[in-house]
Amino acid sequence: MMIGLILIAILIYYMFDSSKTRGSCCINHQSHSDSALDILNERYARGEINSEEYLERKRELTEQKQTISIKKR
Repeated sequence: MMIGLILIAILIYYMFDSSKTRGSCCINHQSHSDSALDILNERYARGEINSEEYLERKRELTEQKQTISIKKR
């Protein structure tokens, strides 16, 4: 009985620890559906990048998206 409780405690510890280190747990996990443009917008809103860098990267992303759309046809 005691061994079972210890194993459960270890399992719970690794579930919560992995969410902090590897992001593999579902708790407080960001959606994988964020597009590159959404991430870029968030970084600009947080002030991580300036407007010049934002506009350059946005242009690159929209051009890349158009190229991918053309190749799919």
